[in-house]
Formats: sequence, structure tokens, C-alpha cells
Amino acid sequence: MDIIAWKILFSSGEGKIIYLLGLIAAAMIIDFISGCICAKMTGEFKSKTGINGILKKMVSMMVLLLFFMMNFLLPEGIGFSLTAVLYTGYLMMEIQSILENMDKLGINTDCFKKTEQAYKDKLKEEKDGKDSNR
Repeated sequence: MDIIAWKILFSSGEGKIIYLLGLIAAAMIIDFISGCICAKMTGEFKSKTGINGILKKMVSMMVLLLFFMMNFLLPEGIGFSLTAVLYTGYLMMEIQSILENMDKLGINTDCFKKTEQAYKDKLKEEKDGKDSNR
């Protein structure tokens, strides 16, 4: 595929959802690896816990794929908007887990925490603004 074909793919609603799903998959892999490293360094590494983690991530990915397929059953635009919100929230949870693992490993994550707090403050402002307009 050339660059123009990729650009066309990712400019559609479906393409953006697929891109988000790819980001989630990458975050899941990073989270699993960082969790394993963290568990190994703290002496809490257990194969059963690791297998359970893999199984949870596999089931999560299947559910996320199910929501993607359900998009086509809903009226145009609504399904993709809902899925984008779900995927974004799930991606944020994965990133939060990665940051927690980095904290446990002693890696400074202050810059990420400041960005996260600014994002949360912005969401709160928008929510408060919408609540006052009612």
C-alpha cells in the first residue's frame, strides 16, 4: 500500500477506529511487558498471574473487536462515535497502568502526570460548563 492509500484508510471513521484499536494493542503489549518486568524486580512474578493477565487482555481485545463489528448495526455515525469514546477510555486505562508500572520501577513520570492532570482538569471544566448551561 502506498502512502495515499493509508491516508484514505485512516481518514474514514472505520480507519480511525482501527487506528485506535492498534494503539490499544500496542499499549496492551507495553503494559504486559512493563508489568512482567515490575513483577520480576519486586519478586512477585508468578506464571499464573501472567497467564491471567494475557487471558484478560485477549478477552478485552475480543470485546473491543465485537464493538467494532456492532458499529455497522447502528445508525450511521452513532456507532463509530460510541466506539471511539469506548476505545479512547480503554486506551487511557492502559496508559495509566503503564505509568503505574513505571512508578513502581522508579522511573520518573512527572511530565506524564502533569499532562494527565491537565487533561482531567480540562474535562472537568467542560463538564462544569455543560452542567451550568442546563
